[in-house]
Parts: sequence; structure tokens; C-alpha cells
Amino acid sequence: MHNTDNKKHSRRPSGLRAAAPAVAVLCCTALSGAVLASSFGMVTDNASDETRLFDTQTGELVASLRGSASTMTGDCALSEDESTGFSSQANQKIAVFRLSRLAAGEEVGVSSIDISNAGLDLTLSPNGRLLVSAGAGNTNEPLSIIDTQAGREIATADPFLDHTSVEFCDDGTLLLTTTFGKTFAMPHDNALYDAWVGAGGEFTLKGDRLSSDAQPNNVSCAPGSESGVLLDRDGGLTSFTLPGLHKAEQVKLQGAGAIAAVFSKGGDRLYVRTTETVEAFDFNPLIGTMRADWVRKAPYSSEYFGIEQIAIEPDSGRLYVDGGHDLLVLDTRTGEPTAQISAGDSTGICFAHRQHASLGKVALNTTPAE
Repeated sequence: MHNTDNKKHSRRPSGLRAAAPAVAVLCCTALSGAVLASSFGMVTDNASDETRLFDTQTGELVASLRGSASTMTGDCALSEDESTGFSSQANQKIAVFRLSRLAAGEEVGVSSIDISNAGLDLTLSPNGRLLVSAGAGNTNEPLSIIDTQAGREIATADPFLDHTSVEFCDDGTLLLTTTFGKTFAMPHDNALYDAWVGAGGEFTLKGDRLSSDAQPNNVSCAPGSESGVLLDRDGGLTSFTLPGLHKAEQVKLQGAGAIAAVFSKGGDRLYVRTTETVEAFDFNPLIGTMRADWVRKAPYSSEYFGIEQIAIEPDSGRLYVDGGHDLLVLDTRTGEPTAQISAGDSTGICFAHRQHASLGKVALNTTPAE
């Protein structure tokens, strides 16, 4: 059985210099509506097991929220209208935060959803109706499919012995990775697959497969659903085109393990968090070609399966990355830090779940086409 570490390893010295004083933490669950006049982001703090909200314009931490007692706080997801947030708890529960109450100056409603796996990686469907959770790479734990409006698990799926990461594309395609596949026999499968999830939780493998010949850690789909990248624990970055999971290019990153990746709003830029670096690429979202740009050293970060330790705020285009005991904001052109937020031992980073309607190839639901 492959389990995630309960806490991160000790941090290595950082190659990033601080560009601004750290922002003080404000721990509270009730704020005035004026505080939420601008958009905000979420970040999970693995040290305190709290999920924090921060103002994307000022960088101010505006709330710290705690779900149920957990082994660790992992990934997060935020609805399009910023009314509901989710965080994984690695304890067979997903924490749900009713953030709309903040605007009225009320306490945040906190509840939890029981799921059928440990719960680490999270992904929202394009219309926000479904939330899929993967079980941290543990064997014999199915995918959990949650109806976000009903607030409950409506289905499970166990296409493989283990599921290390999940990611919805804009067109409703669900990408998922596995170490073992369907058997413990050597060599391990170490592959990426594509699937569909129906509105009622019906799960169907599409039958396409891609492998980088190393253990996958995460996957990211480019806006428009024409391409994406597979990240592995040997520091490999493999791009592919959709539909069909056709391999486009494969490069060796400068960091030892590839953790997470995020695309710019237009899909023409790609940013990758490795165990020791942040690396930028020019990217062609139609054919999956990559050209390396800048590389910046970063504090050590562990290879949590599927957790998004790098994210882009959709309105401003600011790049946020796990920086150890701070959340770092990096200049997308140079990789230089422009600000930092004292968000603790940050793991998952997320912003409002926005669709990329301008790119054309976007579905409004997750039901397969006939």
C-alpha cells in the first residue's frame, strides 16, 4: 500500500528571496461583507490542519477554518461563485465550508461528507455539480463521486487497485492516474487513463492509456481540453493531446520529482512545481509542444499525490506556489517573488472554479456525448 506522508519533510534552504513582509494571520469565522468585496483564494495548512482564505488583491488572510480532526489537510476546491469551499481531510471525510455566510457577517457553516477513500486529491466537474476524490494512492480504495448540491457521496468507482490523482478537463473528460493498474504483477502499470462521469455518478473508462515509464504523481489538463501534462516522481513531464491521450513531448525537469502543474488562462504558458523548483514553459495547447523558459529554486516540498501545490488566480493571472511556511506569489515572466503570505505549511491552493468558455471546446455538463 502506498500512503502519503502525514507531514512534510523538513524544509531545505530556499533559493527564493522574500519580496514583501509576511502577512499576519487573522483567525476568525465571521467577517464583514466589505472584506469579501474582491475575490479570494483558499490554501490548506498541513501544520495546523486549517484551511485559510486570503484576499487576492491585498494578500490579507481573512479567515482560518477547521474541519474535522484529520491525519492531514490536503487539497482544496472552490465553487465558481465562491460560496462553497471543500478541503480533503485524509480521514474518509471532505470538509465543506459555506462561505456565502461571510458576506452577511455570519459564522461560516462547516460540515463534512463521508467518503469511501482516505481522501486527498480533489477535482470539480466543469459545472461544479460533481466533486471527485482520489484516495492518496492507497490500494483497494475506490474513487469517491460526490454531488456537491446534495452534499453526499452518490457513487464510487474502482477501475484500478489504486488511484493517485484525478483531474477534470473543461469538456468533462476525467483524467486519472494509477501506480498498479488492475494487478500487482510487475512491472507496475504507472499510467494515465481517461474516463467519463455521468450526472448521476455513472463512471466509464474511455479506454485510452499513456505512461511515462515512471510512477505518476499528478496530471493537469490545459484550457480547451485539447492537451495536458502528466507529472511523475522521477522528474518527468510528459505532454499529450486529447482526445486519445497521444504522447506529444517528454522532458526531464530540474527538480527530482514533479508535483503539480498549472496552465495560464489561455493555455499558452505552463508552470510546474517540483520538489525543489518552480519551472516555466511556453506551451502550445493545441498540439502539446513545450519550450523551457525560466527555472527558480524553491523550498523543498513533498510529492503528495494529486495535490495542487501551484495555482493561478483566474482574474489577475497571479501565480501562487507552496513555499514551505509561506505561500509565494511569483512573477510569471521571470519567476521572481513579488509577495508572500504566511499561510503556514501550505499544501493545496485553489481559486474559484471558472470555465474557459472563450476557448470554444467546453461542455456544460459531465455527461458523455451520444
